[in-house]
Amino acid sequence: MSSKAAKVAELFTKTIATTRCFDSNLRKVKVVSCDNGKMVTEFQVGPEHLNQRGTLHGGFIAHLVDAISTYALTANENCDTRGVSIDLSISYLNAAREGDNIIVEAITRKLGKKVAFLEVEVRNKDKNQVLATGRHTKYVGI
Repeated sequence: MSSKAAKVAELFTKTIATTRCFDSNLRKVKVVSCDNGKMVTEFQVGPEHLNQRGTLHGGFIAHLVDAISTYALTANENCDTRGVSIDLSISYLNAAREGDNIIVEAITRKLGKKVAFLEVEVRNKDKNQVLATGRHTKYVGI
């Protein structure tokens, strides 16, 4: 893990633990690894992550894609901004239930002078089943 990536992982952990904003929903998410343009996290689905049908809420998955990919972007050695979202898309493939262990892997596919392209995969860790994939495009030319 590069020193910048280590700082990003530490920042994620501290920020999520102390925030009072919407990101407080990510409190159970723990960093597994962080490297140049990549971040891997995991958590266990709790009741606060569920929709009314008892499965992992699609809005929470979108929040994961947004947040984890943003931290992966900031872990790039050549990026000094969190950027601003241009586009966020999620494909929902399978459901998860309370108690399931989830892994979220985000990677920077391309970092240009003004735009960054990130991809995320959300998986059930125990079943190695893809729950959702996400694409996040960010403006970084600020």
